[in-house]
Amino acid sequence: MGRKKVLGLVELVTVIGSKGAVTKKALLDTGATRSSVDVRVAAKAGIGPIVGSVKVKSKTAPEGFIRRAVAKAKFEIRGIRMPVEVSLEDRKNMPYKVLVGRDIIHSNFLIDLEKTHSSHRLADEN
Repeated sequence: MGRKKVLGLVELVTVIGSKGAVTKKALLDTGATRSSVDVRVAAKAGIGPIVGSVKVKSKTAPEGFIRRAVAKAKFEIRGIRMPVEVSLEDRKNMPYKVLVGRDIIHSNFLIDLEKTHSSHRLADEN
């Protein structure tokens, strides 16, 4: 295992696809198994192809889960570029259009909230 880069709770992430690159602030979420990208960001970057789907727990869905498409993409975070399979979701009402999950964090990064936040609150971004 090489040295892991230390990141904050919110970082700039570049989503790379066939149409180009889109850079957005992303939330690093250790509670999320898989990384996720807003459908509009995915379309603008041209990520793909769709390689499958994934079940995601949902309190509002009658079955208790919803299905999301999974697509191939590349992420670049602090100079590290990596392939990733992301779930696609409508994140238009969410503050962060990209969510980085444990699939990326685990082997590459450590998270230190003090790097980007003045307290434990998400709203207290430096």
